[in-house]
Amino acid sequence: MKKGLKIGETGSLGSTKPSSPTSPTTEESKKTLEQEAKEFKTTKQKKRPPVKPKPMTSRIYLAGQAMNALLSRSQGLVRLEDVKRESFEIADFMSIDED
Repeated sequence: MKKGLKIGETGSLGSTKPSSPTSPTTEESKKTLEQEAKEFKTTKQKKRPPVKPKPMTSRIYLAGQAMNALLSRSQGLVRLEDVKRESFEIADFMSIDED
């Protein structure tokens, strides 16, 4: 005797119930988006205080000039860490007072 489904019977594959709830319509999602935007606008967010710039020292100025020279003579890709290190070495060398 063969086991199986008889004509007219439904098995586990015959079920057509959705497994997840239906998604909201575009009107419902639009309302929630508008509500979310209004709530975001009304909440007071803490503003960060403005960052005070560092004063331009002669060492930083000379390092910038040296970095400009190093980058202008380089070809291809360069490692920024090396350029920064070399430019500050040059700036330190240039700022040494000669007696």
